[in-house]
Amino acid sequence: MEGVSPRFIGDEIAEAIMDSMHRSRDFLSPLTTFNHLEANIENHGSIPEDRFETYHRYLELVREEYKERAIEDVRHALAYDVDEIQRQGEKYMDHVMAYIDDDTVEDEITGREQEPDEQFLRSVEEKLDLPEDRKDDFRQEVSNWVSRRAREGDTFNPQDNDRLRRALERKLWEDKKHNINFSALVSSGEMDDDERNQWVDALIEQGYSEEGAREVLEFAGAEVAKSEMEE
Repeated sequence: MEGVSPRFIGDEIAEAIMDSMHRSRDFLSPLTTFNHLEANIENHGSIPEDRFETYHRYLELVREEYKERAIEDVRHALAYDVDEIQRQGEKYMDHVMAYIDDDTVEDEITGREQEPDEQFLRSVEEKLDLPEDRKDDFRQEVSNWVSRRAREGDTFNPQDNDRLRRALERKLWEDKKHNINFSALVSSGEMDDDERNQWVDALIEQGYSEEGAREVLEFAGAEVAKSEMEE
């Protein structure tokens, strides 16, 4: 039988819980749990030395997955706007239908007819990592979905199509994130308390405790700020 001892995992989670209690925290932080696991892998008799590197690598993968999930949750809290997603979804579908039908679409500002905005279409599709040679498949897929809903008497709502919703959410995040001071998220003195509390409340609605929401907000803010600096 191979793998990490369940007792080791249980012991380290218990230690992480005790650590949190000693610091008067009302939640178990994934970051604290990761730290305990990482610090004690090489001190547990059930783990052979030749597996140390492998398990440290596994933990790094878990940390990376957690980082992506944390950023995704914070992205949702900071940039989620149902009305804007609806507007962007309707615009996307207008241009998709014009593209498929080899037709034109009315410009939102001038009212003049114009060719479908390929740059806008790709800016949405690239959020799903759709390559150029797969764009037609996706456009036909969402077009068929909209047509089917229309036949059934349902109105267009991008929230009901998981792939389209995710693409629009991510585009909205990209459009908004440059106006968000992520460095301020990790420095309580640089952000208005009302604004911070609004974001904390949005995370609480996703299932976080208040303290957990504040931690993930600071953690994800620091990670995004770091990636912005690297870019």
